[in-house]
Amino acid sequence: MFLNHIADVTVLDHIRIGHPADNIKDLDDADDHCLNLFFYNVEYDGYPADGSSDNPFYVRLNCLITAVSHKTSEPESPGSVSNRDVSKGENELRLIGEVMRVLHQQPLISISDTGGQQVAMLQVIPNALNLDNLNHIWSTQTDISYRLSVAYEMALAPVPHTLPVDPAPLVGDPRMTVWGAMSRDAGAEREGEISLKPMVEYLKVDTGVDNWMPHICVAETLPDTSKKLHYVFKQQGDLDVAIEILIAGKAGGAVKLFWNVWRKKTNNSVVAWEEAIADTRIPLEKVINAATVDFEPGTVDPANIKSQSLFQVLLPDDVKAGDTKAWQAVLYAVHEWVHPDPVDPTVNIASSIKSNTLLLYGGTG
Repeated sequence: MFLNHIADVTVLDHIRIGHPADNIKDLDDADDHCLNLFFYNVEYDGYPADGSSDNPFYVRLNCLITAVSHKTSEPESPGSVSNRDVSKGENELRLIGEVMRVLHQQPLISISDTGGQQVAMLQVIPNALNLDNLNHIWSTQTDISYRLSVAYEMALAPVPHTLPVDPAPLVGDPRMTVWGAMSRDAGAEREGEISLKPMVEYLKVDTGVDNWMPHICVAETLPDTSKKLHYVFKQQGDLDVAIEILIAGKAGGAVKLFWNVWRKKTNNSVVAWEEAIADTRIPLEKVINAATVDFEPGTVDPANIKSQSLFQVLLPDDVKAGDTKAWQAVLYAVHEWVHPDPVDPTVNIASSIKSNTLLLYGGTG
């Protein structure tokens, strides 16, 4: 992660993981720009609410990141023929600044198993240690003094991370009824009605990184031919009619769309969520290649919806089945990010970067 994005020093030669007292002496003797990661505390976070002893448990990792650099020389100004010395301390300050920038811009770290499947997503949170806490950590290091460092908490990490986790299923039919006397002032919403649907607001996808995350929403065409964007949408009328989806992503990139479907049959039996419906049931999965149809550059703008961002998809066949009484369908996009394996950089692996989800629903009850 750091190797791919740190750009404010000539090169980041390598990253060590371990006790500063064991590593920093060796790093000081080498003319390299390096980082040392010291995981000084692990906090138990327990089982998830829907977990059991057969599932992984989760921990919070507390990490101290220390920069170790050396003296270099650089031009005094762009294009200058004369050089100035850059001290060891200045290079270490630059390196720490780059670490903070990268982790601020990309506070999520994907954790994959040996098969390249994502098993966890760690959130990186700055941990502002006071001088007393820093002194306690560095006092455990023998024969070395305090070095410029920053601390982070990385959570939540599964242990062991190779076990599959089956989360609780989505709720398809909560059977919830609310009674109450609700009123609105004149000119407000219709009396007794509250909209809980999330609003679509302006958003820009960061397409400057290889692991960019797509964003999607439903585009409804209104009677005046203008369009409105939704994250939750009730589909009425002919279910064979294509639905317009706005996709924000990287021009030249590609995404796949997947449906998860829940439905209640006319005999009131329920078909639970069918996940990642296979592409053998076209068009339940559709591949969109932006090399042939360019995205509008990475934006979702409800006030300025561009046709280059709109794609047509069809509802799953299950939704349109004759015995379907009520249905819900979750749609999401996946960008396959191909990158070097952190364990073996000579091998490329693919990680699935999932978008937000859309909920479409309908039926007679």
